[in-house]
Amino acid sequence: MSEIRVGDIVAAPGEKKRGTLTVPGSHDPDYNPKIIIVNGAKTGKTLVITGGVHGTEFASIEAVTRFANMLDPSVMSGAVIVVPVANVPQFRERTQFVSPVDGLNLNDSFPGKKDGLFTERLAYALFDVIRLGDAYIDCHGGDINEDILGFVVAAEGTDPALNQVSLELAQCYNTGFIHRFTAEPGLSISAQELLRIPSIMPEAGTPFPVREESVLFHVDGLMNILRYLEILEGEVIRYQSFVSPERIKLYSSHDGIWKSYVELNQRVEKDEPIGIVKNSFGDVLEVVKAPKRGIVGMKRCYYSVKNGEILVVLSTL
Repeated sequence: MSEIRVGDIVAAPGEKKRGTLTVPGSHDPDYNPKIIIVNGAKTGKTLVITGGVHGTEFASIEAVTRFANMLDPSVMSGAVIVVPVANVPQFRERTQFVSPVDGLNLNDSFPGKKDGLFTERLAYALFDVIRLGDAYIDCHGGDINEDILGFVVAAEGTDPALNQVSLELAQCYNTGFIHRFTAEPGLSISAQELLRIPSIMPEAGTPFPVREESVLFHVDGLMNILRYLEILEGEVIRYQSFVSPERIKLYSSHDGIWKSYVELNQRVEKDEPIGIVKNSFGDVLEVVKAPKRGIVGMKRCYYSVKNGEILVVLSTL
């Protein structure tokens, strides 16, 4: 294995190095994310992992940090490059989806711009790291108002071989279902189409509390991927998850109080009531029903709701 260099950070074979990824342009230097390079003693593939692209999806950050600290380069054939908290401003200010610096969503900004707004420049710097990989994992979870038990998004582009690899990466996670998202510019997983690197987005957790089961969903999946890529020795577990054909987002039509009737990963039938919105007198304003058969992939956390806000995401069967 040859040395791996990211900016001024250099990891020789058998070394683990920590440092800071420099984002181009002028900004608060504390916004530059930390990076860890674990360069195995033997030659092999390189896996790039990001956490905190959405900086309030805390389970992914805890998992990626823990995972990086578990790695021993002396037993690795290949390398792992980790950015535990990609979106530092959002992490600090706890804004939902978008950066407090410029109002942009990092996961709608890839591959970025070297001379753009801060989030665009951050995406540009991260893409320069992603291009070093043979595979890319962007770990996500429920944002401020969301709760997710665990599923995986596999990128889908124009190359069938890459699509198959991304599906196999997704099947390294112990999840009941997988989604395919088009690898279009904006998303981090556009790396599959733009860089020809198989890419996935595992999703698990809610910000409050950071559940151990959500952290382990990410950690166990990442370890399984290391075995799949033969960076670590050991048996690969391939979970037989089905690919859901559609994600349906259900929104409130009123201001009021949200009462859910369903649990995460629960199967529901078409027209089954999944919750109600009521007013502060307790009167029911609307009954929310499942438009198709599916699995509850995401639930709203907040008790209060505004007209137009999301309630549930249904993954169809």
